[in-house]
Amino acid sequence: MHNQLHKYGLKVIGFDFLKGCECLEDLVVNKSRRYPLKEETALDIYTNQGTLHIATAPGFEFDGRSGPSILDWYAPNLGTLEERMAWFAHDCNGYGLDLSFADTNVLLYAMLRDLAKYRVTKATTIQLAVSLSKGWYGIPKPNDWCYKNIGKVTTLFMKA
Repeated sequence: MHNQLHKYGLKVIGFDFLKGCECLEDLVVNKSRRYPLKEETALDIYTNQGTLHIATAPGFEFDGRSGPSILDWYAPNLGTLEERMAWFAHDCNGYGLDLSFADTNVLLYAMLRDLAKYRVTKATTIQLAVSLSKGWYGIPKPNDWCYKNIGKVTTLFMKA
């Protein structure tokens, strides 16, 4: 997998939910910070460099913004729909199905900046934090909480 996204030219233009918007909207922060989606979810994220297609089957589970609750003051675990979508897309891309590790993190940066309206410095800080460890990226180990998501997620980036 090669890097396709160019951070300094990347603009996230918008998104469309094809299915399952309510699944993300209806989530409530919980102590476990695990959010199984009850329905199929499908969305397109439009950038000036291409379109990312994401689909998940019922039962796909994500963790909102990863990391401990002490960081919720800086970036909420769920937040607005735009923030939830950024965390969700980042988690879906984390299975290494189409976008590289670097592209996954660059897209998170751009989604936070352009859709969630984070300051560039805040989006950059979050991008740096998720880039420090590659252990969460790729096929999870059988004992990982997210292993059960294998086969429940597809991602495809179509270049413009």
